[in-house]
Amino acid sequence: MGYFAQPTDSGAMPGRVAPLTPARLQATLDSQHWHYEVDEDGDLRGSWDGHMFYFMRVGPHQEILMIRGRWEARPSIETGESMLPLLNKWHREHLFPKAHVVDFPDDGNSRVFTELVIDCEHGVTDEQLLLHISAGITTSIDLFKDLNKAYPGLQETDDD
Repeated sequence: MGYFAQPTDSGAMPGRVAPLTPARLQATLDSQHWHYEVDEDGDLRGSWDGHMFYFMRVGPHQEILMIRGRWEARPSIETGESMLPLLNKWHREHLFPKAHVVDFPDDGNSRVFTELVIDCEHGVTDEQLLLHISAGITTSIDLFKDLNKAYPGLQETDDD
């Protein structure tokens, strides 16, 4: 068999690349006994340390892995704007994840999202897939911890 293995339901041959598929994403999360659910769009999502994470395939051929995290806090729009220097500092000092503030004017709140985007056009090994997912989660949580220290008490909301 050549270097590019044929995809299977559970993953690639050990050490071989295979296309990124929903089944491979689920198998990777299952291999770590992580709890997740599949949403109405077929994307995977789960909670780590109280923060929601989404694992999506995007791109013209669904070949790009996007790991998106959401900080549990819902700061006011004004407070969200004050977080920009902290996020800019994060970007200067860390390679990833990318982080941004999104305002929700209807409820007067902002949310902080992180993203780690990996091009898997030529495939990915099971080991690489686990590494990417783990890195997306752990580095996002590191940023969320920094935000919790800088903005104590915001992580507790009325909706919790």
